Amino acid sequence: MKPGEELMLLLELNGYNILKYKLKKQLEFEDSGNLELYKHKNFADLIVSHYLFEENVDFLHCNPLNYRTDSAKSVVSIDQFLFTHPDLDEEISFKDFLTLEDVNSIDKERILNEILNKWGEEYRETNIIKMDNLSEMMKLLPKRSSNYRFPSIVGLSITVLLTLFGIMIYLNPVFIQSSSLTFLADLVGDLNRFLYDIQWFSFLGFASIILLALYATLNNTFSRFLRDVKSEKSKYPERTFKKWEKDMGKSLIKQAKILENYTDLVGKKPSKSFLKLKTLIGPDLLINKGKAYVRMVEGKYDWMTKHYSKVMYSLRMLFIASLLVFIIFILLGFAFLRGWIGV
Repeated sequence: MKPGEELMLLLELNGYNILKYKLKKQLEFEDSGNLELYKHKNFADLIVSHYLFEENVDFLHCNPLNYRTDSAKSVVSIDQFLFTHPDLDEEISFKDFLTLEDVNSIDKERILNEILNKWGEEYRETNIIKMDNLSEMMKLLPKRSSNYRFPSIVGLSITVLLTLFGIMIYLNPVFIQSSSLTFLADLVGDLNRFLYDIQWFSFLGFASIILLALYATLNNTFSRFLRDVKSEKSKYPERTFKKWEKDMGKSLIKQAKILENYTDLVGKKPSKSFLKLKTLIGPDLLINKGKAYVRMVEGKYDWMTKHYSKVMYSLRMLFIASLLVFIIFILLGFAFLRGWIGV
């Protein structure tokens, strides 16, 4: 057991509410394939279930509705699964059961319905618990916080303008000279000439433009990321869950209809017993989609919580550095123009 898990276990045993941590660990543990995780209400039972779990590779004795795409490649149809029933003497597969001659068609349909209904009810109960847990996770997603402010829009505006100004000095000084900024005409023309005459000065100007453009890009990127994270914490989770819940209901109805049609078909034509398991995994795909959404939101928030201060400090330092380099570039150009420094 990891140190963090031991700490949270001790907190739970001492009466602290660690529901959010428990749900996050449950999502993490789910990758092991343990289908019993959702049945545990407290973290202690979850830990025991996870660390005592041994993957069952005997897929044919499991509920086929719990089929996972990473199961054995040989398991593809529901007619391969084995079951027992009080009216039968031995364990048997769907395919072999449907070909039995000593069981009449009425009994076959009854037994088939009983087995499929049992599996369907078991799956629905598990599914309800999964949805409740994911619903709780979405409710517990971090809310909007005033602790995380956007990078300075003033700094972004300044660097964009200075970047454009620096590029114009290099590529199109005539544009600035012909503008209403007449006091810059001589300076811009001479700066452009110095760029071609003095190699290290040209490198300094290029470096200032790169630093300014880098700050503007990173400022905008982090602002978008922060805006996205804040949006996910407010209105999106509730709206996303409502749509997801509606889609889940439709998917479960579709799954039940497929099984119903299967029962009707094999009752008349036992040789048509083959039913692809992949046609039944619609609800699981939606569950996985819900998990992926929660992981995405939590991952973004955790990253921001961990790195926010570092990123903001780095942006401030980059802004100051880019501004200083650009100012030095302009002052040196002015010094060359005034003859204070020999070219």
